[in-house]
Amino acid sequence: MRRLLVVLPLLVACGDQQPCVNCPMIAGPYLVSWQQGFPQDGCPAEGPRPVNFNLTQSGNQLSVLIGGEELRGTLYDTYDFSVAGGRSETTYSLRGRAVTSGATATPDGGAIQGNVRLVGSLSSNSNAGAMSCDLTERYTADRL
Repeated sequence: MRRLLVVLPLLVACGDQQPCVNCPMIAGPYLVSWQQGFPQDGCPAEGPRPVNFNLTQSGNQLSVLIGGEELRGTLYDTYDFSVAGGRSETTYSLRGRAVTSGATATPDGGAIQGNVRLVGSLSSNSNAGAMSCDLTERYTADRL
């Protein structure tokens, strides 16, 4: 029992990510670069690899189209995000972190959103065939 009490606070501390309140604007079009995927044996070597992401954002809620499906999810206070969606035969999960540069001031005193780079992975799960196929691919994406 004593071990459980020592380990439990560590586990709780790792999961204290909260949806952001003052979210950075990461919405917009992105140019995506894909890295080699990691398919399960017997699965196709590539899943959907869109050339662009077009994220929409309302507060901490995000959405994007992947493989013709709308994925919805949340932007967290750590600038991590997770969106998921699909149909019963194919589901997608896009995870990542927004890395932002500082905003710059304009002559009239306003601020321009700085550059944003997304770094993460896209996972797809297909149950359409005789077996379930899982694929995870890493990406980087720069806002256009």
